[in-house]
Amino acid sequence: MDEAKNTDGMHCAGIETHRDFRQRGHAVAAANAGARAVRKLGAEPLYSTSWENAASLAVARRLGLRQVATDFHVT
Repeated sequence: MDEAKNTDGMHCAGIETHRDFRQRGHAVAAANAGARAVRKLGAEPLYSTSWENAASLAVARRLGLRQVATDFHVT
């Protein structure tokens, strides 16, 4: 998992899969396992990704996750 933003009530993480192992379901399996572990703690699992990361957005869609926040960057 590439980052985490956690509070007592929710845990947020993203998944990064090594390029040699992509398209094999590993990200979905890892995200599911992480979500189950977070729920056992009594917290809400959230998934973090960027709008540009189509593969990661597909993982979130496959898991039925909804967007709860977005990052805004000014350069």
